[in-house]
Amino acid sequence: MIGRVLLHCLLTVGGAFCLLYLPNNVKAVASSKLLMLLLMLIAYWAIMALYLVVSVVFSVLSIPIDRKLGRRKTMISSALVYVVGKIWFVLDPFSYGAILVNALTVAYAMTLAFVLFNTNRNNIADLIEWKSGRRIDSLVSTCDNLASKLAKAGANLLMTGVLAAAGFNAELATQPQSAIDTICALLGWVPMLVAAVMMVIVFFHPIEKEMTAMKEKV
Repeated sequence: MIGRVLLHCLLTVGGAFCLLYLPNNVKAVASSKLLMLLLMLIAYWAIMALYLVVSVVFSVLSIPIDRKLGRRKTMISSALVYVVGKIWFVLDPFSYGAILVNALTVAYAMTLAFVLFNTNRNNIADLIEWKSGRRIDSLVSTCDNLASKLAKAGANLLMTGVLAAAGFNAELATQPQSAIDTICALLGWVPMLVAAVMMVIVFFHPIEKEMTAMKEKV
């Protein structure tokens, strides 16, 4: 649930971030509004392409990585990569290099997280069947879908509310400093803290031990 909220928050704020920050990176070399717009689009799609490529690659590699490291170590490592990848961006959010590193590490960490969340869903169904003799795949799937929809709605409500409170207005040529600071926080240190909390939760999560015990007795 937390992971889904985080992803939707990042996607929502990401568009506003590009509108605010990319012009600062291209104004120095753009001699016209058309050229500046073109450079903005190239920079934006470079970020999105990097995110997409890394997501596709690690969606394929996630299961081999999980088998090699184990569930808990894989999820902890992905959260750690997520946190480390945010450091440069938090220190210098105007840097295009920091934005690219942020996109790369977020794509890696979030892809692993979602694949393993779905695998955990299947493992939970297996554990319940082993303990109670009841198979509840449909119930687990329904709860997961409900959580996904609630996460999306909650993320949109949270982002629009926070940005509105900070004074963000898409029709303004220049956003107020409070809106800029808020977007920096929502893309920087706020998700860093969430990832750190998730890392602690995963460290104490017992499902890997329970699955090992189940396989030994089956």
